[in-house]
Amino acid sequence: MRKTAGIFFSCVIFVTCAVSDVFSSARRNVAQGNRYFKSGENEKALEKYRNAQIDLPESPGIHFNMGNSLYKLDKYEDAVKEFDKATYSKDIELQGKAYYNTGNCLYRLGKLPESILYYKKALELNPGDEDAKYNIEFVQKKIKENMDKQKGQQQQQQQQQQQQQKGKEGDDKDKDKDKEEQEQEQQGEKKEKQKKEGDMSEEDAKRILNAFEDEEKKSQEKKKAAVRQGISVEKDW
Repeated sequence: MRKTAGIFFSCVIFVTCAVSDVFSSARRNVAQGNRYFKSGENEKALEKYRNAQIDLPESPGIHFNMGNSLYKLDKYEDAVKEFDKATYSKDIELQGKAYYNTGNCLYRLGKLPESILYYKKALELNPGDEDAKYNIEFVQKKIKENMDKQKGQQQQQQQQQQQQQKGKEGDDKDKDKDKEEQEQEQQGEKKEKQKKEGDMSEEDAKRILNAFEDEEKKSQEKKKAAVRQGISVEKDW
């Protein structure tokens, strides 16, 4: 997997079950399963490993090989269960490989922080595991990229929301302005209509009444002046 940036491969070892002849059936099934696995026939390999497990249900090596087959079949959750059983092996190397492959499965499941923990466990058992070191750095970088991407998306969403809010406020102002203009236009139309129909507004009526009163006062004053001068004045209404 190292030197293949962005692509994770299961680190595989083949367990051939070093057991007595009593378990020759299990050993034969494991050997056949290994051949199928090498040729990419993972379904057949898994079937052979399961047959071997019938005879040796607690074998960590068989659980490990089953986990490898399941991993290749993209059944990562099932593979994790098998690798977990393989970690009970007394073989330190097999334990490390099981932890390493569990890390691969967790990465594929999108559980990046958890995958780092298992790579570190593998590295504790095998400090010289360069693949585990590489994977830890790779996943850490991936986590940071995801966080930066998420932060960028959040900022973009906030900007969009702010723009939408500004646009809404602008629309409200435009609506108020349009409403005011519409009211003014309606008032103008009403006045124009009143003029056409011979009606007058309250202001026009007051203005005419005041003018009439002024004329009446002037007329009365003329009459009084005429009387004083002995002039007969006819009624003007």
